[in-house]
Amino acid sequence: MTNESVNTTIIEKHTWLEPGAWRKPCIVHVTMVANARQALFGKLAHNGSEAVIEKTPIGWALINKQQKMLMMCPEIKILADKVMPDHHHMVLQVQRTMSRSIKQVVRGYMQGCKEEARKLGYTENLYDAPPFYRVLTHKGQLHAMIEYVKANAERAWQRRQNPDLFRLHRKTAVCGLQFTSMGNHFLLDWPDRQLVEMSREAGAEQIDERLQRVLAAAHNGAVTYTAAISKGEQKIARAVRESGFPLVVLLNDGFPAEGSPHERFFKPGGVYFETCSNGKLLLMEPEESAFVNQVVMKATEETLRRKAEAKHYSYREIPVTSQRYRFVALNEIGRLLVER
Repeated sequence: MTNESVNTTIIEKHTWLEPGAWRKPCIVHVTMVANARQALFGKLAHNGSEAVIEKTPIGWALINKQQKMLMMCPEIKILADKVMPDHHHMVLQVQRTMSRSIKQVVRGYMQGCKEEARKLGYTENLYDAPPFYRVLTHKGQLHAMIEYVKANAERAWQRRQNPDLFRLHRKTAVCGLQFTSMGNHFLLDWPDRQLVEMSREAGAEQIDERLQRVLAAAHNGAVTYTAAISKGEQKIARAVRESGFPLVVLLNDGFPAEGSPHERFFKPGGVYFETCSNGKLLLMEPEESAFVNQVVMKATEETLRRKAEAKHYSYREIPVTSQRYRFVALNEIGRLLVER
């Protein structure tokens, strides 16, 4: 059975799932992190064709304990797993209601791994925190879960080979505005630029017409900027990315907070990872000061007023913290970057 067929079968059965239903049929992606992010489980290497993890004895113990977990809990199926040097993943399917919750099963598994580590001479706590769970809740998520786990080693290898492309930069200054950014910063210096901004009300024909113009400009050397908010913007951004053209994406709340535990290990997710590793992507999140910059505020207010008047609404000022203001402001910030 392929991943796609598993996706279709299980999604229809589990779209109702709520996080509290841990004993009932469900699918969860579990991530367990080694104590202090030490490389206790293996070493990242490359065999000439793909990235691999050369497991330590503790790493092999994790795999052996998976098999014992399945023997003790026949209701569980492992859909994907990957041991990384400092963490490991499992995508688990609970096929029928169990007497214990999946969280209890995972805690038992981790306890068994700790005991095996002690036998191998590691006397400290094997893990530095409880496991992190992602619960399957919507269509398409399962395929993403499985592909993320399967490609984990390759992504880590690419990140090691291209460290500058995956370095989180604070205080990137452009047009008098400050950004947090990650990716190929040389894209900012490219002279030919275009902004993709599409109304949420744009029809399929209008989107396709704009898409052809954007791809033609990208083919002729333009770097595409977009906030990728509306469906039209997302479709065009996807086409630009899939065609191998460079892309600058403006984010709202897309990076971990400065000083947070996740800051050090952040990397672009999903399809953006490969694009970033190829030097074709720059992610930019404006700092709060950018949203209250006088030039940005004026342009955003004018756009909001124009949209309201076009619909014969009486315009009322909206707070800068509102999602609507920020989404419009992102496009205005993109316009500033493109027209500079």
